[in-house]
Amino acid sequence: MIPLLFSDPVGDDHGLGYAYPRAPLFAEAGFADLTGFEALRSGEKLVLRVRLHRYPNPNNAPHGFSLATIGIYIHTGPGGQEELPGAGFKTPPGQGWNWAYLLTGWKAEEHRPDGRIENVSVTKNGDWLELASNLSPGDYGYYVAVGLYDPFTPWHFRPVRPGGGAWTLDGPAEAPAAVDVLSQSQNRAYQSGVLQPVRATQNRTPWAILSAALGVLFILLAFRFPRR
Repeated sequence: MIPLLFSDPVGDDHGLGYAYPRAPLFAEAGFADLTGFEALRSGEKLVLRVRLHRYPNPNNAPHGFSLATIGIYIHTGPGGQEELPGAGFKTPPGQGWNWAYLLTGWKAEEHRPDGRIENVSVTKNGDWLELASNLSPGDYGYYVAVGLYDPFTPWHFRPVRPGGGAWTLDGPAEAPAAVDVLSQSQNRAYQSGVLQPVRATQNRTPWAILSAALGVLFILLAFRFPRR
């Protein structure tokens, strides 16, 4: 497995231009702003790490934050479920999720498409939330979405509706509930409703270019300074 690390811009946590609920609880910015995601090996297990811009905890949740919901959906093999529950996006055809992790201030759960749910452990390590999965390491596709915590919806993403309200996001009808996603083109994802997975191979490109450039340099130096 090649370690995967992606950064996400600060301040893009408004989906399709959503307005946050009007209750004073949501006045503090940045609590649902995804800024980083990492997948790495720890022994024979996959560790998932997520970073948010800020971690206000007005409700004293045990995980150290209480206003955001994080969904991590993982494509590990053929098929899978193509609806990203809670987040409100779809995956590309044939690239559905086979494992998912739901993280809030109160719970951390592993979900399978057949309905199986298992609790997993999560710790706050500096600016990162670190989740210990039951999944073996591999080069997978990842969908990461952050929404506003709602205790009354099955996947705890606060819904969106035109006009919004004190406790509801203001946005287009049927729009995704996630306010921020990990994507190379977030605007395209929200406009299409389809979220593309991120993969470790996307991180390999700069290194491939660098390796090719070094190879050319060594060849040129060999001709410039031949062995005597």
